[in-house]
Amino acid sequence: MAKSTFDGEAMSIILGLIPNGAEKITALQEYLKEADEAGEAYYQLVWRYEYAYQEYFYGDPVKAMPVASEFTKIYEANPHALDNVPENGGAESYLMIVQMGLDNVVALPQIPMEEWENMMEQFHTLVKRFNLGHKVYWWQMAQFWQYVDQDKAYQYFQRFWKTGRDGLSDCRACERCYAVHMSLLAGDRKAADEFAKPLKAGRTNFCNDAPKLYRYYYLEDALDRGDLKEASKYANQLSVKLEHRIHDLNFLGAVVRCFAYTDLDKAVKKFESGIELSMGLWDRIKVYNYYKGAYVCFHKLAEVRDAIPLNLPEEFPLYAKEGVYFCKELKQWFYEQAEIIGDKFDKRNGSCYFKENLAKALLKTVD
Repeated sequence: MAKSTFDGEAMSIILGLIPNGAEKITALQEYLKEADEAGEAYYQLVWRYEYAYQEYFYGDPVKAMPVASEFTKIYEANPHALDNVPENGGAESYLMIVQMGLDNVVALPQIPMEEWENMMEQFHTLVKRFNLGHKVYWWQMAQFWQYVDQDKAYQYFQRFWKTGRDGLSDCRACERCYAVHMSLLAGDRKAADEFAKPLKAGRTNFCNDAPKLYRYYYLEDALDRGDLKEASKYANQLSVKLEHRIHDLNFLGAVVRCFAYTDLDKAVKKFESGIELSMGLWDRIKVYNYYKGAYVCFHKLAEVRDAIPLNLPEEFPLYAKEGVYFCKELKQWFYEQAEIIGDKFDKRNGSCYFKENLAKALLKTVD
């Protein structure tokens, strides 16, 4: 009976009218239940892909992981369900949702290294099976290893950069942003600036993220080196591009960290704009970077005042009904939380990246 009343085509039209974000995610959750009950493999797959896409770009990205796992099981049981998707779109959808899930292992310290390695091996098998996504595979390797062994990460990046693009590749601007990032991590500022030239000159097509990404990488690098003059330039440019969404929490943390030294009032306002987004977030790297910025903000505030009025959500562990918070208490709390998160990552990764990163949070020299 469920199958006879299921109208995936009509439901897809309705979905197309719903704006990206929370409303569409909620609708997809209900539609997926109906597709599963009806046993409609095509819609079970395409709507899972859309759900993962919505969480990845407009919600909590880590929530794409379980849906990616479900997609794999359904696809392998129904290998021809997406045959009518044009231009090899079925294979692209399969590989794309798998890599969206993989992408988030970096952000979940509770997933052991061995499990990530198994997932990467399975992804590589799919890449070879469909002859698609070779470049993305090497970027996944580089992205994960940046927190484990940066020399090894740079070697994987070089493989990524030399590998040809295909239908699974990120936009060209984002790829250049990755190149800027890896060059800065390797301490090669000259190479980073060369990669960034087309970005800074506007000679390449931008997606929504690329203008933020490369500025964020330069901002973090400048702050870690204690170059406040350069950091301020990128923080001001990045600040005006921020949107009120989870995807921007990394960027927001860096902006707050910089403004703590240049304009404390702005730093506090930016901090307040992100605190609700960080509550209960699965993506621990985003939370870590935001908390790191908050720690620096309240460290600087504690130098000039004892307490401050803030508009914080009731879910915040230190929530004060009267709305007044002690700066030293907030400084200590955000530092400890960032330290706890970083320690979990370092233990999983067998490295001390986050310990060293948090130690650089406060500027050593200020111009």
